[in-house]
Amino acid sequence: MIIIAAVIVSWLSGLWGCEAKRKYLSEEEKLTIADYINSISVLVQHSNKLSINYFTTLNKFKDLSSDELESNLSQVIEESRVLYENSREINPPQYFEVANGYLILVFQTRSRAYENFKPALYNVLQDLDFEQSSRQLADSFLYMFMSDEIYVYFQDELKNAGEEIGISNLTIIDSEILEDNTLLSDGAVSSMIADYKSVTNLQERRGVAVIAQSIGFNPVIVNEQDTYFIIKNGDQINVSINVENQGNISEQEVPVKLKYKSEGQAKTEEFQQIIDLINPSEQKTVTFTGLNAYPGKKCEITFEAGPVENEVLLTNNTVTFKFLMEN
Repeated sequence: MIIIAAVIVSWLSGLWGCEAKRKYLSEEEKLTIADYINSISVLVQHSNKLSINYFTTLNKFKDLSSDELESNLSQVIEESRVLYENSREINPPQYFEVANGYLILVFQTRSRAYENFKPALYNVLQDLDFEQSSRQLADSFLYMFMSDEIYVYFQDELKNAGEEIGISNLTIIDSEILEDNTLLSDGAVSSMIADYKSVTNLQERRGVAVIAQSIGFNPVIVNEQDTYFIIKNGDQINVSINVENQGNISEQEVPVKLKYKSEGQAKTEEFQQIIDLINPSEQKTVTFTGLNAYPGKKCEITFEAGPVENEVLLTNNTVTFKFLMEN
């Protein structure tokens, strides 16, 4: 904390400078100042809202899947980066350079707080460099606190700059993004980590399954005989099956294979489809079309989904059906 504070003090000390007082402002200058105040107000309001979204995510983590937590934290990081970049692009009016320097540092510090938190959290959950990651989590809240303190300096300097050029009571909305100052204590962070590690839905689980009950034939099934489906006669066969993501991680490029054997045919026909994206608990229907028809012949099809990386349960990845087409 001492090192960080020293850096902040050093940075801020370079901002100070003396500006000559001035009492008269042209209409153009007044409009420029008004536009400046409006621009930074928009950024500050966005920053305040971003903090609310961030702590809403942290406070309801027990109800979130790993994917949802990842998405929410990533969105906060990205929006915070944009706010910082936008603050750097603002061209402050004369006499407001010092105040604007404080403002840029506010958004830079907040962006760093959000960026540090996410990787540290996932390292803690996976017991990777636990001590260092725990320290990074604590530092994230420290950066938030510092940004709130710097924002107060910004407000004061904005008001002082206005008074020096004859604008009294120049104010801007408050901005305090650290939800609870008790988060600055090591005990609070340790308790938070323990809560996070107790939530099983934050632990990565991966797996896909073929849902046997969803099988569909075209021509349709008209009867069952022993272990065989009897389907209507037709020129070709289309079959469909549902695949479910039973993990808590979105899966991409999931292969679904079909093997088709028929009585009297020496060669097994093989087909494959790719599911581009399937989210946790989602089912996607995969359809194979144009299978050869062999009326009166006993046939067998086997569906296989995945497996995906790090999948543990493989018993539900395949399912086999026997069928016979009417003559």
